Amino acid sequence: MTDTQNHSLPEDGYDVLLEFDLDTQVLDDQWDYCDYMSSYVARMVSHNRADPFMYSNLLSATLNELFETVYRTRKEAGQFRFQILRKGSIDRITMLVPCAVDEQQFYIKTAEELRTADASEKYMDLLFSDEGFDRRVGLYELAISYKAAVSADAVEDRAIRLTVDLALEPETD
Repeated sequence: MTDTQNHSLPEDGYDVLLEFDLDTQVLDDQWDYCDYMSSYVARMVSHNRADPFMYSNLLSATLNELFETVYRTRKEAGQFRFQILRKGSIDRITMLVPCAVDEQQFYIKTAEELRTADASEKYMDLLFSDEGFDRRVGLYELAISYKAAVSADAVEDRAIRLTVDLALEPETD
């Protein structure tokens, strides 16, 4: 067991719906299957929503963005940990990715940028930039288009914990 596996992910009163660990090398080697993984996870946790098909499609798109974010991270060898939790209408996706301190700082800074007043404008600039792909785009898309709350926390000097809170359907009584 690696050090990153020893750190439990926060639950804050959320119910764990699904979780898995995946070796970072497997994620990199089997990237072609990420779409299948996103679809499967989304279907597994969408069955009790008001419109399970729509919810599953939206969640699958969200998960694809997050898995792509992890794929593009300069990862360290070890276990990538994924959890999806729920409390009411909020789904919390938490990913623990082994990485160096510079990657931790990249994600912490990006999460802070997402909370600024000009985040929507910055997202448009990133989308239409002539300078090529910017790996912040996926997190910006989740924050701006899906109204997700994104946070990033360093886990010692070995991993980053990305947490995304989503409300893909309205709260019901």
